[in-house]
Amino acid sequence: MGSATFESVIFDMDGTLVEPLLDFGAIRAELGIAPGNGILEAVERMPSEERQRAERRLLDYELNAARQATPVDGAVATVGALQAAGLKTALLTRNHGQAMDIVLKRLGVRFDLAWSRQDGPIKPEPDGILRACHRLGVAVNRTVCVGDFRYDVLAANAAGAVSVLLVRGQRPDFADLADYVIARLDELVQLMTP
Repeated sequence: MGSATFESVIFDMDGTLVEPLLDFGAIRAELGIAPGNGILEAVERMPSEERQRAERRLLDYELNAARQATPVDGAVATVGALQAAGLKTALLTRNHGQAMDIVLKRLGVRFDLAWSRQDGPIKPEPDGILRACHRLGVAVNRTVCVGDFRYDVLAANAAGAVSVLLVRGQRPDFADLADYVIARLDELVQLMTP
């Protein structure tokens, strides 16, 4: 891979650019969501009053985590190096927009595009990636999507983008679905630039 091959990179946020602080098990337990189920998807299916309460609690969790967010090693430098190489950069997160904005301010990083769950279909649906590429004016097949979770890989693959899975720790069972697996975010620079 090299910069002549690629035009853009789309980053996930939690666990990719910032250290993961959300305890999804605790959130599921509090909101009455079975283990293994997507939290946002389960909340969406709740009756109106219950959904509103769950949305408020989830936002509380996300804002608290955002206020404590710290970048993963090499995150800021990696984004800067890819931007300096002429690549367009985007952030696509399942987090609430308020939490995303707090994290972006804490990181001090600017993206050509930054979308939260309020901006449209969320991963694992490919629609957000497809819309982001259209808005950026880049080809999907010349876009790298990097994340740390199954939904990131599934969305990238379904969109026709190149999927890069960041694995910091034990290799998950879905790692083989990704086009590339990296252990450190700064490896992305080596993959994408000459």
